Formats: sequence, structure tokens, C-alpha cells
Amino acid sequence: MGLKPDAEHIKQFLNNLQKQDWVRRTERSWWPQFVFHYTDIRNAIKILKAGYLYSREHLEKTGQSFVSSGSPSVLAGTDVNTKDCVRLYFRPQTPTQYYAEGIYSKTSLARSKFPEAHCPVPVFFLFSAYEVLSQDNCQFSNGNLGASGRAQIFSTAVDLASLPWKQIYHNSRIDHSLESRDIVFHRHAEIILPKKLNLSALRYICCRSEAEREMLLHLLPVDLAKCYQNKVAATTRSTLFYRRHTFVEKAQFYSDRVVFHFSPDTQSPGPFLLRVYLGESLPESPTLEVDNYQIEGTLHLKFPLPMHTYTIRVLLDEHLAYANLYEEMNLPF
Repeated sequence: MGLKPDAEHIKQFLNNLQKQDWVRRTERSWWPQFVFHYTDIRNAIKILKAGYLYSREHLEKTGQSFVSSGSPSVLAGTDVNTKDCVRLYFRPQTPTQYYAEGIYSKTSLARSKFPEAHCPVPVFFLFSAYEVLSQDNCQFSNGNLGASGRAQIFSTAVDLASLPWKQIYHNSRIDHSLESRDIVFHRHAEIILPKKLNLSALRYICCRSEAEREMLLHLLPVDLAKCYQNKVAATTRSTLFYRRHTFVEKAQFYSDRVVFHFSPDTQSPGPFLLRVYLGESLPESPTLEVDNYQIEGTLHLKFPLPMHTYTIRVLLDEHLAYANLYEEMNLPF
């Protein structure tokens, strides 16, 4: 893949953007280094196995299954050429992410503005902004490429510098005014590349908690887990994830019990159908099943007999909230 003739100017602009006071003196100071793609953990596993981010259109045409976290009504109005592109954002915490992120209970999902937009366990891919934006087939928009039809598409360093960055990077509260709707539009500014993007520019893979980092590495094949483990981070950055809905923050393992710590401030505490699968090999039926389960901070599961090795999965409704392998260490003393 070749570089744009003005690639050096793109690099200079990104460096200058990061140095501006209104950026560098805030928690957004690191945003100009990256472009962002978030997806459900099940998609993240497939992306890392394939070595590529593929467009929605490609996945649909080739019959590959994936978890869609977008609103069907918005996607229905999105241009087919846009859907045949890999889509990234200039920033995390887009308004779309606000409505999709986290494990909602059925009750809270029904109250959502976009009840079919759901990304239960989000994973962020952070790519080098310069390496992506300087590719000669890379374009970008000044706003939402969804159903509005309002967005304009650009490609040059001059265009990049002319984008409304204070609105794209806006991170204060918004209301229902015309000005706020304009901000929402620009906060969705996108980077698009046709059909696929390899992972050569991937710098970090960010999970919402240490428990979700453990799950991601557990679900990857062993060789890929070793390859990516230094790039996979658990972060509590307030400008990456919203953290409004249920997730597992921490899991503590012992030979005779396990303790799960759920996000204490969840706005979706339940009720859930809780299922826990436990064993040396995962059984067909759950070890524990509780209907109408309410999240209350921690879940303690005591075993009838100690186990030196076991695999565990936790599902809330049908959403995988945690999975991992426990192996007791045999210390030589």
C-alpha cells in the first residue's frame, strides 16, 4: 500500500493538533496519536485471527457471521459504498458507542433509544493515526456517514486540517439544541478504507477491565495470545469507555471458589438470567442457573470439592460476560 504525496504534512498536522492547549491540557491529549475502532469481543477474536479488519459488506457477501452493534434503521439508510469500507473514528466515546456499550438487561435495553444497537463486551483497537491516514486509499469525513447524507468526504492533509476539530473532539455534556445536534454529527467523523485494513498499524487493544482482558486472551488461540498479549491492556481511562452498563471488573480464582466483582455503578443491574458453566471441560448444562438475577456488586461461587484445574464461563442472558481457565500452581516448596 502506497503513501499519499502529502503524508509528511499529515504527520505534521497530527503533531500540531496534539500540541494545541485545548487538546494537550485535557484527557484528550493522546487522541491525535490514534484512530479508533471498537467492536464486540467476539468480533475482536475473529479480527485478530484473520489479521484484517473487513468491511460489513465483505462479511455479509462472504457469509461470515459477526456481531452487529449498529442500529438496523441507521444501517438501512447507509450508502452501500460506505458499508463496503472499514470504518474507524477520530475519537472514542462517540454517541453511537454511548447507546451500544455494555451488557444491558432486557428491561434497560427496551428503554434505550436504539434497543437493537448492543455491544455487550466492547474491545477497542487503537491504530496509528499517521499510518492509517497517510495510506493512499484512506479517506475521511467531517461527520456521520450514516443515514444523514450530510457528511462530506476528504483525503488530503489540507482537508484534514480544515475539519472542525473542536466539535469532533467535543467531550462536554450536550442537550437537545440545534448546536448539540451539530456536535453529535461531527463527533461521528469517520476514517474509511475500502474493503479491508491489515493490522500493521495496530498499536493497542484496550479492554474495559482486567477481567475482560483475561477473557480476550483466554478466547484467543495460544499462539495469538502470546503474539498480542503485550498490546492488550485493561484501562479505566474515562475518555475511552463509558462504563454505564454491566460488566465484570475483576475475577478472583481459588481451588474451592471463585468471586466475580461486577461494575458497581451499572445502570442495568437486571434482572438477568445468570448461567455459570464450570468444569475441567465445559459441561452442556450450567453449574449454576439463576433467573431474575440482580447485580449486587459481587457473585461468590463455592465448589462442593476443590478443583486444581477448571474452565469457567459466565453468561448474563445470552451474553458471555466472562470466560477463563484456572490452573493451580504447583510450587516447589
